[in-house]
Amino acid sequence: MTTQEHKLVLGIFAKQAQLIRVLLTILKSRGIVEHDDPSAFEFAATEDADANAALLGRVTENYLLLAKSLGVETGLENP
Repeated sequence: MTTQEHKLVLGIFAKQAQLIRVLLTILKSRGIVEHDDPSAFEFAATEDADANAALLGRVTENYLLLAKSLGVETGLENP
């Protein structure tokens, strides 16, 4: 990847984190999120290795299907 491509990916991750933070703030303000929910969410997102590996597999599969449909070769097709 080029430096610009890395910057693009980082920008996408930053925007995603911002959206999640805003959503969490909204849910807290409406009383939907309880005091221990954010830590449980953090655990699920960062520490649950089995669930995260399965999610990575599904995301990769969908990414490759979309790339193929757009005629984009990612280099990930044959791991």
